Amino acid sequence: MRLVKARFDGFRLLDGLEFDFSVDPQKNITVVRAANESGKTTLLTALQWALFGDEALPSGYTTFNMDVPSGTVAETIGEVIYEVQGKKGYQRFRLIRSLVDRAGAPVRAKSTAQLYEVTSRGSVEIPNVAAHLSNHMPSELREVFFTDGDSALSFIQGRTAEQQKRVRKAIEQMMGLPLLEVAVEHVRKAEKDIRSKADAAAGSQELHETRVALEAIDASMPDLEAKLATTTDEIANLSDLFARADRELQEALKRGNREEIAKELKDVQEQQNACEARMKAADLAQADLIANKEFASEMMKGKLQKAGAILDDLRTKGEIPSATIPVLEDRLTHSDCICGESLDVHHPDGARRRAAIEDLIERSRETDALKSKISDLYFEGRGLFEAREPTWADKYAAAFVARSREQSLFEKLGQTVADLDARLDKVKNDDVQRAREMRDTYLKQLGEKRDSATRLDVSLRNRRDQRAELEKKVSTLLARENKGKRFGAELLAAQDIRKIVEQTLEIMKTREVEAVSRRMNEYFVEMIGADPSTALIKYATITPDFKIAVFGRNDHALDPSQDLNGASRRALTIAFILALTEISGVEAPNVIDTPLGMMSGFVKTEVVRVASRASSQLILLLTHDEIQGCEAILDAKAGVIVTMTNPAHYPRILKNDPGTTEAKVMLCDCDHRSSCEICERKVSSDPSTDLSEAA
Repeated sequence: MRLVKARFDGFRLLDGLEFDFSVDPQKNITVVRAANESGKTTLLTALQWALFGDEALPSGYTTFNMDVPSGTVAETIGEVIYEVQGKKGYQRFRLIRSLVDRAGAPVRAKSTAQLYEVTSRGSVEIPNVAAHLSNHMPSELREVFFTDGDSALSFIQGRTAEQQKRVRKAIEQMMGLPLLEVAVEHVRKAEKDIRSKADAAAGSQELHETRVALEAIDASMPDLEAKLATTTDEIANLSDLFARADRELQEALKRGNREEIAKELKDVQEQQNACEARMKAADLAQADLIANKEFASEMMKGKLQKAGAILDDLRTKGEIPSATIPVLEDRLTHSDCICGESLDVHHPDGARRRAAIEDLIERSRETDALKSKISDLYFEGRGLFEAREPTWADKYAAAFVARSREQSLFEKLGQTVADLDARLDKVKNDDVQRAREMRDTYLKQLGEKRDSATRLDVSLRNRRDQRAELEKKVSTLLARENKGKRFGAELLAAQDIRKIVEQTLEIMKTREVEAVSRRMNEYFVEMIGADPSTALIKYATITPDFKIAVFGRNDHALDPSQDLNGASRRALTIAFILALTEISGVEAPNVIDTPLGMMSGFVKTEVVRVASRASSQLILLLTHDEIQGCEAILDAKAGVIVTMTNPAHYPRILKNDPGTTEAKVMLCDCDHRSSCEICERKVSSDPSTDLSEAA
């Protein structure tokens, strides 16, 4: 759908005004320039009323011009010409909505609408206007395609639960999820009817009991799902309340002398944490010095040095290392001794000498074992016996001093923390006590609700598992019964259809939502000019629970309502709307009132550039200040630009006398770079006049 033309008569400040809208795909922007109090919001409301009816009007809203005397019968007319793309191209329609009522009536009358298709042969009236309009532009999509900069911020500001509801509703409506949910329910009802018929035809008691159990589970699940959804909303609300109460507590602590005490306490606690970390490191260093070999060497230094001297003496004397036994045993393998005497066993002297050597070997075994151990000790323990500088003692002394110093400082800081806590307790007041109690109460309730949500989720999962098992059992039982086989085939077909629709619905809730999230991030980052390598704001995303979240460096979570500046907040909401529009594939105009407030030249230009690229038709209601800085992009992309002027702004704001004092705006063809006798404005008020009036 795209707007072609609109005319309004008797709608507040809009009387006898006709607007053309650009349908050029290359220059798809229409700009309505107007100062504050010059009809921008009225035009936005009038377009919604004409297209969607009385439900689009705020509660208590009156459409009549302020110049109409109370009690006078008056008429409001809105006429919109729009096009809808069909199989044969664009079809054009003329919608006329009118309201006749008495000005000042306590209850607003209902409007009536006529719809005509405009063809080359003339206009053909279409019955069932509401049904056709719903097909062309569903009323549930109104808040996405027709919005103002301030209202759009509700997607990221306010209570978390309300943000999530608005985001979820917008996504569900744009993606057509309610239709899929209705389809699932229809198929489930068909399954239930088939099971009932199969039960009656088969006459099986087991089948009957299984069907009853299955239907009992089906009947219980909607209530559990509703409770889980309610509990989830309550958790979001309690999270907000807890965060608010915690902030109030911190603010209460900072009031008066508390502010200095609280700051000092925080600083001391940080020092204490750092000191504790250093003290633990000193403990480990000191413990390591006691556990190593260097400690043992230092403690037994004197005795080890004496032992080393003894071993050196034995080494000098050749008593270690010992090889007596191997030498003697080797000699017994020969027929003569190393001295030249005979060791022959057949010779009397040789046999005597051999017996003497064997006796010497046996007597030397015990002595040789001892010498072997002494040899091992000599070579393996040289590092212990050698004299060294007393480095271990120096290291231990330094570690002891460091640990003692940190221990002393930690104790002093602990005493300071205790003193500051005591001082805070002495400065109690009702605000602090109330805030602390409220925070603790919300924290307790939050824990209870989270536990409840977990139990509900587990219960739902169990029921889904039970349902799947019972469905299999029903199919098995029907396959056994001759009378139930036909119903079994019908039931299988219904189940297949339900699964396809459920899978489609799940894909829409996950994959498509992720696509919206990715596109929103692309648009948002481009709009604010965030450099991936240096930007403070890194990316935005839509969480699984439908919350728009923003992250900075190191994935640090940012609160969009507090941590983003005004320009970034507006850019984020516009990025969300544009991403949702693109991913949904719905072709409709994006009409945005005052979208560029609080934005600098760069951000304004990029928002307009991205919005023009992402929207099939973009209608911007802008103030003069919003336009300043983005003239170049409007030169390139705006197909239609007009200016609305409120004559009541003369003489303080308007330069020329408009020649009327009526409460209605005037329309001229001046664009963003020009002005005429009607719309020319003063650059600023006379400072001297302001000062004299102030005096």
